[in-house]
Amino acid sequence: MRGVSFNELQGKNFLHHIFIAKEEYMHNQTSEINLIDAFERIPVQIFPTIKEGSAHAAQQIASLIKQKEQAGEKCVLGLATGSTPKTLYAELVRMHKQEALSFKNVITFNLDEYYPIDNDAFQSYNAFMQRHLFKHIDIDPANIHIPDGQLTKEEIKTHALAYERMIEETGGIDLQILGIGNNGHIGFNEPGSSIYSKTRLINLENSTRLANAYEFANISEVPRLAITMGISVILKAKKIILLAWGPSKAPVVQKAVEGNVTESVPASLLQQHNDCSFIIDEAAAAVLTRFKSPLLTGEINWSPKMIKKAVVNMALKLEKPVLSLTNNDYTDFGLGDLLFDE
Repeated sequence: MRGVSFNELQGKNFLHHIFIAKEEYMHNQTSEINLIDAFERIPVQIFPTIKEGSAHAAQQIASLIKQKEQAGEKCVLGLATGSTPKTLYAELVRMHKQEALSFKNVITFNLDEYYPIDNDAFQSYNAFMQRHLFKHIDIDPANIHIPDGQLTKEEIKTHALAYERMIEETGGIDLQILGIGNNGHIGFNEPGSSIYSKTRLINLENSTRLANAYEFANISEVPRLAITMGISVILKAKKIILLAWGPSKAPVVQKAVEGNVTESVPASLLQQHNDCSFIIDEAAAAVLTRFKSPLLTGEINWSPKMIKKAVVNMALKLEKPVLSLTNNDYTDFGLGDLLFDE
């Protein structure tokens, strides 16, 4: 195998030389070990763009709807709100209009709603769902269920119990769609929410209110409370798909997928589900070990793009220019195999 000197590596063609050396190295291996599963405790599918990831999720939903329709059964979907699922809903609307995807056999249960809020208020999740999905498809309005933000506090406990009972009476949620908050919340289950939590009224953290302030005139108008489906209810879904887009979600995606199961990161509790997957874009995947330290996962598809990510990430972490990196830097950062002495 041809060696690559460190001086040559530091030249302007260093990525090319790393790529060639790595390809030769891998070609000579008699076995391959993929260790991604050792780090990622939830299956993760990564797409170049939000649009592609959303289209993939929409296809899974459409397939389930058609499968249930052919069996003469209702398809029960758990739905999320916020900026994350907007492209998913846009794709489902497109499939309905252009591919005749019908929602007549679909029953929906939304995760949450601000409290207190009028159902017809622009910022309500009731209005959100109508704008982005329901008014554009052929779903029966009687099959739409969203927590009621107009109730008195005294009525909420009864409402929450009835909401869970309705889910159970339909046979349970077939597929639950989730987003993830920067603090790891799913639904409005903020950090500290128990894995046994039920549908209930909950206080929203200030970080959550700040993240959602774009929907309101100012932060003071963002409700401090919300009604949310509990984590125990979410985990009863037969299948769960969590969507995450953009670099701001990368740290919490890594914690949820690779970190310990902890109620301080509610999304990490999804590791306990037997059919949960994450659909994310490349930006949201940036902190996963397979990208930050790909050698640790046994990743073998060393494209120039992957090598560049690994080397640039190392330089940023070490706060050094790429051309100032040393042999020791590569070794200490777990990228020593990219160096070959003459």
